Amino acid sequence: MSARGRLIFACLWIVSLLIVSSLASAQGRRDPAPVISGADLGFRPEGRQGKARSGTFVVRINGEWVDAVAATKTVPATTR
Repeated sequence: MSARGRLIFACLWIVSLLIVSSLASAQGRRDPAPVISGADLGFRPEGRQGKARSGTFVVRINGEWVDAVAATKTVPATTR
């Protein structure tokens, strides 16, 4: 490969890197989804399933929204 061919190849490669980097930077981070909330309990909508809204229940702890985890409680089947 001649010196001119290498130079053209290097220039095309640099141009392709610039194009790809500009496309990648256009896909910025999304802001966190808004929370529909009361004082300390909220719902973060994430999508739809038919006509129903799907999402996650969240609680506010120290001013920050955190996913709520349901606690399971075992109940005996009999009273003996």
